[in-house]
Amino acid sequence: MAHIGVLKAMRTLGLRYDAIVGTSIGALVGAMAAGGYDIEHMEDIIGRLQKEDYFRLNVVKFLLKGVRTPSVYQGDTFRRRLEELLPDKGFGELEVPFFCNTVRLETGGSIFWGTPGLDDISLVDAVYSSCCLPGIFEPYQRDGYNYMDGGIVDPLPLRFARSLRPDLVIAIDLTVKATFKTPNYKSRVASTLFRAFEIAEEVIVEQGLHMHADYRTALIQPKVGHLARFDFKDVPEVVRLGEVEALKVLTAHAATRHLCRDEELPDGLACPVTPRDYVSIRIDSALCIGCGLCEMVCETDAFWARGERADVRKLSNYECTRDHACARNCPTSAISLGNL
Repeated sequence: MAHIGVLKAMRTLGLRYDAIVGTSIGALVGAMAAGGYDIEHMEDIIGRLQKEDYFRLNVVKFLLKGVRTPSVYQGDTFRRRLEELLPDKGFGELEVPFFCNTVRLETGGSIFWGTPGLDDISLVDAVYSSCCLPGIFEPYQRDGYNYMDGGIVDPLPLRFARSLRPDLVIAIDLTVKATFKTPNYKSRVASTLFRAFEIAEEVIVEQGLHMHADYRTALIQPKVGHLARFDFKDVPEVVRLGEVEALKVLTAHAATRHLCRDEELPDGLACPVTPRDYVSIRIDSALCIGCGLCEMVCETDAFWARGERADVRKLSNYECTRDHACARNCPTSAISLGNL
């Protein structure tokens, strides 16, 4: 839902994309965009979705196989919905080059559908394999191999995007959303599975941003941390949150602000042009216990952990990759980040 808001913001600002790389649910939205769907059509489709369209328990298999069943929910239900949602096109027929990733269970390696030699798959199969959450849906099977959600190994595939030799990358990162919400893990096993998956995603994205994000990467992180992963209650508001954040970043980031169309923004979309090239960092000395974890996890040397309390070396950190690692790992929540 938030991805669609980003696409709306790009259209408002006159920004076009030359290729799309999608992971997991980003593969679904990316496939619709690459297939030529207009934004209003995509928003209408997403707005009518219900959780039941995707998640139907494998009741019969549970009764027959118990814990040996391959998934909690029926993958066929999800696949049928994808057949209704996605354009009936092959990779070579799309409006722009499109790539989506999955992970091969047997080797643990990434596969990017749409690359040479891996573009003879149907769009439905490619997107299903990219969205196939582990333990939730059955793996996609092809040529004796099994494939699962690409977010397991590469939730934000900047490394692959860089291999396309782009002038700049607009990256949409939704992994930080789970940091601020306690999962309902006590009453539902699926909540525990999702949270474990999200924690792994956060750490992988953190490392990926450290290695592959640079001044040519406009990173958009919609403020959806208060929502659960499958919250379908207010789709228009989630779309709006993605749109607002994208407008703020794209009009203020050094990589994109000179490309944006100079015109009045839609009513209700506040977009102050504040430089987004740095992150402000603060430590609450009353909460800091001097454990040194902030210095350990920050790859940009923003902290000193000497003595009883840590100190901030860079109040305005231009090297920060916005991975939230310092705040997420602080055991007392003493660290606060701004200008995000």
